[in-house]
Amino acid sequence: MLPALHALARAARQNVADILYGALALALGAAMLIGYDSADDGALRALLWPHANITGAFYRITLLYQDGVGYVALERAFVLGPACMGARFIVMLFCMTVCFFVRRFRGYHKIAFFALSLIGAIAVGILASCVRIIGSVPLLSTGQFTAIHAGTGIVIYLATLVGVYALINRATGGSYEKQ
Repeated sequence: MLPALHALARAARQNVADILYGALALALGAAMLIGYDSADDGALRALLWPHANITGAFYRITLLYQDGVGYVALERAFVLGPACMGARFIVMLFCMTVCFFVRRFRGYHKIAFFALSLIGAIAVGILASCVRIIGSVPLLSTGQFTAIHAGTGIVIYLATLVGVYALINRATGGSYEKQ
């Protein structure tokens, strides 16, 4: 009977730890969004820099930062503004990976997974946002650019969420039947 109680207590501690990691991810995500929404031009310049460089390199154009606006592409007449960062998607991706998968790790591996989830969400989020931007630039002249750009973003972000989920699920030994 005593080993069964020890196992039950260990499982309860593990569940509490998983819930705390999820709550920490949600709190960190909320803090990131609040910080991003109140970021000054210096921070926005740095945060949008990868997007501007990748887009500029792809189209072989120069994007210059304009305070209060974002990176401006004079040759193509578009702006990479704060909404182009994909900050909400990055937070969503980070929270999804932590909340769904941290339970598969024990001890210090939880901490490492938490940190890698944040770093990975930022990297994957920037790449997904850049794909969205690069794919949208040719559509600037269409009369329905805003709707097309939003729809493209939904498709790219949803596909990325599903793809990352499937990849991590497979990498951590999970199967869809066990979920």
